[in-house]
Amino acid sequence: MIDWLDDEGRALRSRLLAMAAAPFEAIDPDEVEALGCAVFAWQRARCAVIDRVAEGVLGGGSPAGLSEIPALPTDVFKAARVACFPESVTVRVFETSGTTQEVHGRHAFADLSLYASASCATAARWLLPESAYRCVYLAEPEELAPASSLSFMLGRFAERWHRGAEDPWMVRGAALDARRVVAAITEACREGVPVALLGTSFGFVHLLDAIGESSWELPAGSVAMPTGGFKGRSREIDPSALRGMIRRAFGLGEADVVGEYGMTELSSQGYEARREGRASYRVPPWVRVSMVDAVTLREVPRGEVGLVRVVDLMNLGSAVAIQTSDLGRVDHDGGGFVVLGRAPGATPRGCARAMDAALSRG
Repeated sequence: MIDWLDDEGRALRSRLLAMAAAPFEAIDPDEVEALGCAVFAWQRARCAVIDRVAEGVLGGGSPAGLSEIPALPTDVFKAARVACFPESVTVRVFETSGTTQEVHGRHAFADLSLYASASCATAARWLLPESAYRCVYLAEPEELAPASSLSFMLGRFAERWHRGAEDPWMVRGAALDARRVVAAITEACREGVPVALLGTSFGFVHLLDAIGESSWELPAGSVAMPTGGFKGRSREIDPSALRGMIRRAFGLGEADVVGEYGMTELSSQGYEARREGRASYRVPPWVRVSMVDAVTLREVPRGEVGLVRVVDLMNLGSAVAIQTSDLGRVDHDGGGFVVLGRAPGATPRGCARAMDAALSRG
């Protein structure tokens, strides 16, 4: 349903859907710049939180390009509703993970078509290049986890790529059914169908614990994607060690274990371009990633460590520019980026000031 959109919003949505459907190489960077600034202007006129941040940075002016769009800190999603539509037309609210005692970030959607289109287009480029897979998900299905953006994304992947009569979801009630996983991958090996083994990092940890020393040689074209944090309730695991364990257990090559960079506050994802011989993350043309200084929030040169800033044009209904608390570094050639972890301690000062502006009503 897009009845909540005015004529300008409908036009922006149509342009974004066309962009998500286009070959990446055919997308004009100048068009991305212009469209991103148009999305921001439309959002500023409809979301008071965005307008307050913009007023503190731009006054009454407009950004000259994507790099000048004021970014909303992710912590704002924990304290305020960030949306350009009335609450009554909300169709889904994704929430950040964490303990029940923690305050969760909430990202509301009135339309999920942009998210679905962008996710599938990006996955087809860097994660799921084959025409079909036996999808095996170490995650709960959408109906049991409606607040999970991961489950929503995996559901769209299943609609496009999954081949097989069996349900791809291997988690119910926070319990992994390892026997079903084993049955699914054993059948795929027998039939020679590539496996897409996708899920949370600790879903993989629990699976590896359950299968012990068992191992398989998954069919050519198979891929594993562990995503999310590596610090669980009972232990912390080294990402490189987990990659190695996954490769050994399932007979996968270095390029076949692909990391994802995504977050609740975004509508697009990035993936490690390991099949292109690069371990850094790549993002689609409608996403721009840069690193900024933690105090000034100004962009730092390529190769230097800063806070990850993301512009995601598919975030039409919320905020097009997001400031994270992740530490990262853009490759020297500008082609990708790496994530080095979370900024230590409290919210970085620059983000804190931006958040104060977002929540201030004076």
